[in-house]
Amino acid sequence: MSYTMTFDASHKVGRGGHAKRFFRHIAREADQQAGFHFPQTNKNIVPERTQNNRTLINDGAGGFRQLVSIDGRPPSHEFHTYLGKRLATVKRSLRKDAVLLRGLILQLDPKWFDEFNPTWRTHGPNKAAVNYMGASFDWAIEEFGLENVLGFSLHLDEYSPQLQVLVTPVTPDGRLSQKDFFRGPNDLRRQHKVLREHMSAAGYDVETRVTERSREHLSSSEFQAKADRLRDAAADAEAEKATYETMRVSLKNRSTNLDRREASIGVRETELAAALQEAHRVQETATAARRAAVAVQMAAQRARQEAEQERDQLRAINKRLLHVPPEFEAWLDSRKSNGQPLRHVFESDMARRRAARAEVQRLMDGTPETSAAAQPEAEF
Repeated sequence: MSYTMTFDASHKVGRGGHAKRFFRHIAREADQQAGFHFPQTNKNIVPERTQNNRTLINDGAGGFRQLVSIDGRPPSHEFHTYLGKRLATVKRSLRKDAVLLRGLILQLDPKWFDEFNPTWRTHGPNKAAVNYMGASFDWAIEEFGLENVLGFSLHLDEYSPQLQVLVTPVTPDGRLSQKDFFRGPNDLRRQHKVLREHMSAAGYDVETRVTERSREHLSSSEFQAKADRLRDAAADAEAEKATYETMRVSLKNRSTNLDRREASIGVRETELAAALQEAHRVQETATAARRAAVAVQMAAQRARQEAEQERDQLRAINKRLLHVPPEFEAWLDSRKSNGQPLRHVFESDMARRRAARAEVQRLMDGTPETSAAAQPEAEF
């Protein structure tokens, strides 16, 4: 897979306070680590990742070292000190519109970092990223001279990783002339081409086509504005993606809930069918019970009617027995049977009959049994 290699040299730093602000922007992590916090206007900066940046300064002895705080000043002031020493070698007075510094941005395709340094946002540069930084920085030293390179900074707290190189355009014969190093559009294209060839020779699969930033020759502010627009568009796309994802999860949850409700409804339908079947069985049982109760009631009614008829018959018989004709009374007194008066025999027999009828009546009425002495005597 090939990667783009961006080269931008449009940032110019003139006289006045611009250099101080620019140095504080470049070395912001060094200042913060030393306790100095300066406001940053770049909206692409993620403050939580600033600590992952790496900034080094020319030590004046052929190498580069980390920035330090000297005499209570922020570490970024060391760039100002080195620039002053370098400008002190200029043999002519500086013009008011002199360009003291050119800021270069050497940016390898962010896709390369995603592949070879995927944790750059959280853990900073790994060995592969440090090697890339060294390879591209070697080209800057060859192109502009070691003495003219104030230092560099790998920024990992922005939209994409980028190497910032600080170059002061001092010529070998002691002139401050940026035009000797940046001769126009054709020379910028040459520098970009040489940079890509250098990186390719160092083992990086760099595309030979000109990147958008180099082709348009955008200034830092213009490129920043465009980066802001791209960032906002990406943020909008991410927000829309998040919205769709939320909707997708919501729909999935609703589908799951509907499945659960359907399953619950199925269980309830089964339970309802069983309840209806049980209710039908109970209803049939109740109907049978009602029919049996009606049958028992009718049987009891018939029994009561039969008992009432039996009582009526007994009352009629008893009434007939209680009304004995006078002629029969006289006959009983004048006749004997086996030497006994016939009345005595008749009364004994009637007493037995009355006792039998009384017992039948008691059983029909359901009254408790009484002793024979408690039975009333018959009246004739």
